[in-house]
Amino acid sequence: MNSKLLIEKIKKSLIEFETEDEAEAIAFLILEDLFQITRMNILIGKDIDISTSEEEKIESILSQLKKEKPIQHILGKVEFYGRQFLVNPNVLIPRRETEELVHLILENHPDLSEQMIVDIGTGSGIIPITIAKERKHCEVIAVDISSSALATAKRNALLNHANVSFIQADILEEDLDLPKANIWISNPPYVMEKEKAEMQEKVFEHEPSNALFVPDHDALVFYERISQLAFEHLVPDGELYFEINEQFGKAVKKLMEEKGFRNVKVMGDMQGKDRFVFGKR
Repeated sequence: MNSKLLIEKIKKSLIEFETEDEAEAIAFLILEDLFQITRMNILIGKDIDISTSEEEKIESILSQLKKEKPIQHILGKVEFYGRQFLVNPNVLIPRRETEELVHLILENHPDLSEQMIVDIGTGSGIIPITIAKERKHCEVIAVDISSSALATAKRNALLNHANVSFIQADILEEDLDLPKANIWISNPPYVMEKEKAEMQEKVFEHEPSNALFVPDHDALVFYERISQLAFEHLVPDGELYFEINEQFGKAVKKLMEEKGFRNVKVMGDMQGKDRFVFGKR
């Protein structure tokens, strides 16, 4: 069957309940996963052999999508910074903005040899694993409260042959026994409870709420605690990087400065929304 015709057929089915852009992106993911075909070969209409079982698999995927199950959970994996990562309901599905955060850090640090990096709230491990792979000879530690998330992160480290150490800890309640580090990174929970009404159901129904939401009355709780811990555990001139709710840019910048950080900057994502705050100890 012509792959271009097949992807249009899948896309047409998806448009009933997805935006056109999202439908197209999901359709490509389905074909790429089932038939190990490149996007370029799909676009030029390369023929593929499709069996009855594969047709049934496509129908099963479409049925699950209609029930609001994320495509990443159906396929069990996602691509991040050119690598494959396992995902499941115990971890957040990686967002494009987090890929931008990783790129920002790597761009600012072409060489991390013999440097210590700490990632707080690691989830599936995408941030520390990517940094460990992109910058050789650095030491990377990843921290999370969830044993289930850490189990997924450890599997991802094995899958990608990355040398990362993992620690289970509740950073809001526990003092961390960590060596002095050069960089701290965190993409903590930052969606306020009142924002839930604006979100797609498949996000808050299928992803861990403790990795997404913060109380409306204490929305900066993680930024405040992590800023304090980072200041205590960073070497002089060490850096702290945050991914943030677009509403928090000025507040997180002020908070970090009050904790003692200098040269604090707020940076927008590709959509122009305040998304990252970083500064030096």
